Amino acid sequence: MATKFRIVQLLLLCATLLSGAAAALFGFLYFSLYWPYRNLFNEEGRYYDEQALIVYHEQDGFLIAPTLVFLSIAIVFIFSWRARRRRELNRLSE
Repeated sequence: MATKFRIVQLLLLCATLLSGAAAALFGFLYFSLYWPYRNLFNEEGRYYDEQALIVYHEQDGFLIAPTLVFLSIAIVFIFSWRARRRRELNRLSE
C-alpha cells in the first residue's frame, strides 16, 4: 500500500512539474509574440515589423489560453500532492 501511495505521489509531482514547465513555455511565447505588439495591429489583425521583416498576427493572443490551463492544472496537482503528503506524514506520526 505504501509503495502504491509513493508512486501516486511521484506521478502527481511529475505532472505538476510538467504542467508548470508547459505553462512557463506558453507564457513566454505569449509575452514574446503578442504582448509587445498588442496595440499595433491593423484592422486585419496584422502587424508588420519592418526591421525584423516579420508579420505578427493578433491570433497569437490566444497563447494565453494554454498558459492559464496548464497553470491551473499545475496548481491543482500541487495542492493534491501536498494534501497526500500531509496525510501520509500524519499517518506516520500516529
